[in-house]
Amino acid sequence: MSAGRSSAQAAIHAVALVLALAAAPLAAQTTIGVRAGIGPASLPGADLETRGAAAFDDPRDGIVAGVDAGIPLSGGLGVRIGLGLAQKGGAVQVPESITASRSLTESTAEIDYLQFSALFRAGTATEGGRLNFGFLAGPYVAFNLSCQVAVTSVDPGPLRPEVPPGIPNRVSAGRTGGAARTASAQDAEVACGEGGVSEVKSTDFGLALGGGFQVRMTASLDLAFDLIYARGLSEIDDEGKKTSHVVLQGGLVFTIG
Repeated sequence: MSAGRSSAQAAIHAVALVLALAAAPLAAQTTIGVRAGIGPASLPGADLETRGAAAFDDPRDGIVAGVDAGIPLSGGLGVRIGLGLAQKGGAVQVPESITASRSLTESTAEIDYLQFSALFRAGTATEGGRLNFGFLAGPYVAFNLSCQVAVTSVDPGPLRPEVPPGIPNRVSAGRTGGAARTASAQDAEVACGEGGVSEVKSTDFGLALGGGFQVRMTASLDLAFDLIYARGLSEIDDEGKKTSHVVLQGGLVFTIG
């Protein structure tokens, strides 16, 4: 679904939910993290073929950025409540056999979410507490902020004729790179729900799994790195697509309690 009134209301509800959950355990909050990362996102769907739709199962780079509050529970177990931007989607490329080498076309689904997560973290410290390894797992819910499909068509220009070995290539003489110079690209963007593009639902729900480590820099500052796989459990449109995203992220973690 494209950005609009319903998306704005969903974003407001998400912020209210985070504030409500964070208010109760505020006294127990011990860390605040600021993180950002990037990784491949795709939209696989098990039953797309039966529904006559094409999956955007080729990867596109999706950025994540946000903040989180780390709350200790017991021993090395804690929970990390996060809120941030998550770019998901996928890509699909039209095979050259269909375009007869005259043009290459790629469609990229670009979906921006406001994502709320509650990830449990089981960690253990080594090197006198200077290094901490942990595993992450938990649910997330994401609210659609915007959705569009970007289409890029590239015309590679005239094909250079094949020349048998041993015969000078007089056709290309003095025209090196000519095909590249005549190549052209055309870009177009279509909002989801318009122009034959499927409408995307306002929410996405799934599970995230991963792990990472933190390096103690000072008494109140850690440098953190995580590798997280997020898999949508709900279908985001009527064609059965589900989100998938692998993210390598890094950031700073501040101790506040």
